[in-house]
Amino acid sequence: MPIVTIAMYTGRTQAEKDRLAESVTEDVVRILKVEKKDVTVVFQEESHGNWYNSGVRL
Repeated sequence: MPIVTIAMYTGRTQAEKDRLAESVTEDVVRILKVEKKDVTVVFQEESHGNWYNSGVRL
C-alpha cells in the first residue's frame, strides 16, 4: 500500500489538492502496478514561517 506524503505551504484550494492527489495516484498506479484503491495521498500543510533551507527561513 503506497502512502505518498506531500508537504507544502498552506493556501492551496481544495480543488487544487484534489487534482494533485488524483494525478499522483494515477502515476503511482501506473509506475508501481498497484490498484488505485491501495494508494493513499496525505497533505501536510505548514505556514511559510515553518520552512527553512540551509538554516534560513523561506
